[in-house]
Amino acid sequence: MGKVLNNLKWYKKMEVLRRVNNWTQEEAAQKCRTNQKMYWSWEKGKNYPRKRSQTLIASAFNVKIDDIFPV
Repeated sequence: MGKVLNNLKWYKKMEVLRRVNNWTQEEAAQKCRTNQKMYWSWEKGKNYPRKRSQTLIASAFNVKIDDIFPV
């Protein structure tokens, strides 16, 4: 990921990656195997995804978990 994304909070990284892929929140939710309401709560930083969800999110965006979520 670019240096610009490294300075963003994890939930903002999700939003940027979704927009780069030109996906709606509904499409991103489907690719992350969740519903749109839960995806929205992650992207807004209201809820933090569990480890299993982090794996699905990283896979959907084709990045490493550490690229999005803090260690």
